[in-house]
Amino acid sequence: MQKPPPPGPLGASALCAGDTPRNLLDASAGRSETAFALRSTTILFVSEVPLSCSGSGKIPRMSMLLLCIARRAASGRMQPGTKTTSSPALVDVSIDGKPACIGYDHEFLFVVRGHLRHADTTDTSKAHVRVPLALVLNASFVSDSDGGSLLVRLLSPPVQAQAREKSVPFAFLKKAKVQPACMESLTQEAYAALSSSARAERLREQLEGPCSSLRLVKIEARVLTGKDGVDSEAKAQAWVDDVMSRTYKDVKPHKRIKVLVNPAGGPGKARQLFESRARPILEAAGCKLDVTITSHRLHGLEIARDLKVQDYDAVAIVSGDGLLHEVLNGFATRADAHNALCLPLAPIPAGSGNAMSINLLGAQQGFSLALACLNIIKGRPMKLDLLSVTQPASAFPPGVAVPGRPPTNSLGKHAARARRDAALNASVSESARGSEDVAHIIDAPSKPFVRYYSFLSQAIGIFADLDLGTEHLRALGDTRFVIGYATSVLRNTQCEVDIDIKLGTRGTKNRAEMRERVLAFNNASRSIDDDAEEQQANGGAASSDLVHGAVTEPLKADATTPPPFDLNDPSWSHSFLTQRHSIRHQAAADGSSEAGATSADGWARIQEPIASLYGGKIPYVSRDLMQFPFALPNDGTIDVAMMLHAGGRAAKLPENGYAESGQLVYQKSMTYVKVEALRVTPRRKEGDKKLKNGGLISIDGEKVPYAAFQVEVAQGMQYSVLSLYGRFCAAVPEPPSVS
Repeated sequence: MQKPPPPGPLGASALCAGDTPRNLLDASAGRSETAFALRSTTILFVSEVPLSCSGSGKIPRMSMLLLCIARRAASGRMQPGTKTTSSPALVDVSIDGKPACIGYDHEFLFVVRGHLRHADTTDTSKAHVRVPLALVLNASFVSDSDGGSLLVRLLSPPVQAQAREKSVPFAFLKKAKVQPACMESLTQEAYAALSSSARAERLREQLEGPCSSLRLVKIEARVLTGKDGVDSEAKAQAWVDDVMSRTYKDVKPHKRIKVLVNPAGGPGKARQLFESRARPILEAAGCKLDVTITSHRLHGLEIARDLKVQDYDAVAIVSGDGLLHEVLNGFATRADAHNALCLPLAPIPAGSGNAMSINLLGAQQGFSLALACLNIIKGRPMKLDLLSVTQPASAFPPGVAVPGRPPTNSLGKHAARARRDAALNASVSESARGSEDVAHIIDAPSKPFVRYYSFLSQAIGIFADLDLGTEHLRALGDTRFVIGYATSVLRNTQCEVDIDIKLGTRGTKNRAEMRERVLAFNNASRSIDDDAEEQQANGGAASSDLVHGAVTEPLKADATTPPPFDLNDPSWSHSFLTQRHSIRHQAAADGSSEAGATSADGWARIQEPIASLYGGKIPYVSRDLMQFPFALPNDGTIDVAMMLHAGGRAAKLPENGYAESGQLVYQKSMTYVKVEALRVTPRRKEGDKKLKNGGLISIDGEKVPYAAFQVEVAQGMQYSVLSLYGRFCAAVPEPPSVS
């Protein structure tokens, strides 16, 4: 039995295009075929492939339509009573003088060979181009004396010539190519019934699978005046209007974008990448760009502090995560911080780690410039928690800049800036010192602490060493982190610090509970707009108040040491902590005070020796390390992973695939908690010879003074990023099976 062809991108509704089948066929019978040019500045739209209809083309028109409907019904993709679309879905054009048809349904846009009478819209494999409507950037129609030009700009996978297959022996044994499930057409009712999270997941599967490796495609089509009395120009314009309304549904088209380019970020190719690969896509979508090339350190902070946020719809950051750190600190220290932080940010990856881009686009596509541009064009705001960091003011040497207080003197700010840059670039270690320059003194200089903000991570020990200790390897991209990790593991030194945490009402040490929270968030049938409205209503104004105090304040009213904290996770026993947990329970039975505290009411101290501490708010910290798989955008907690010093070097090496998948948090040497506040106090002073490079602490990948620091979620200071999916693009790891 001959296998029926797969269902096409159009249902009966799209074929009818708002008219009865008979009217549609009659209207298309007299269409003339005219010349049509197809060009692209990015890739060559395959012009050597004949676009004329294959086969004899002798099938009667009504029989063809009935056959199409029968195939659709048999496939289960169309049910009786399916609604028809109310706008023209198909338009006749010509490509290099050959007939073609451009059309769309509720999810896909496609180009097929032949005009309405001959085009086979039931076989999606014969579509010259078929992409989700989300990849359409712009469409317009320009009329002229002969009809007009139909202009479509879109992102598409590489278009390859579909040469006619030669007859080979046993060809009938070859398996037909299976259409990916995410590219199969759904009925309009089935697609409308999908929840927002299901649609986002379907789009993610498309962009990571058949629609990956995106290129800019420019279609310039000719549509001539019909000879049958049909107003082709009006139909083409209506087609354009409907395509634009569908592809930009709930998203503002032609965004006004402030673009910041850091030419020194990562490998140092940000400017070239933006001009050659990102700008053409943004301009093809009709975005209005205001581009600034940063010229010195903290330039991003200065721009953000003075930016007229009402003049823009988003800020695109062409750099790594360092420039994003500067911009957020600039926004957070403004008088109108809450309003400024509502302006969405969007990264275009051009640095070493590009952590934010990876979390928004996924580990596979996190370095894709085309997808990053699509995220700017089609993404919607998603709220994320901003973290507040305090350090003792005494840790900052005189002359170090703070937000709103750049060093100036009688020679003017430009001379001061030059001297500052020269001093900061004097050594590799000093060039890494960034967050201390963006520290903000609260209210008055008399305050004993300095405050600044973090969005990504806070690290000391191995993870700070692998980041800051590899600054000289920036040209290697994110490979430098692997080298840094291996070097730190070989050193196998204990991180001598005191760690105090406060679980609060939102925190937990139960990884099973954390996993359920993430799954519930990802599966929630709500839109990004719902989240944004709720956060806008509940967020209130930005506040400079520290809920859990500053780093210089005592943890307890009586200034005594907080009680010990029991790190043992009741949902996961495969840990070096299990034996210690048994000892503590025995101590509790004997009346000892070493039992450990788990109270959420106050501070508690970690007793176990550690090799590293890593706090964060987003799952991926680099492409090959998902350190915080249970991080949520705005749950009011900080995820803290601590690597125990027990177990030696072997225990510190991640098992195969654990780092990329997030299962690293289940290793025997790793502990994981969610807290509302965290304080880390080094036992050695900065400059100690036993410390690598005199002591390294990393905040968002930037070096800060090696001194005590305290972190909490900043109240009323959530910031916005643009997101295609409404959540972090990170899979929730399953607990590994252990023997």
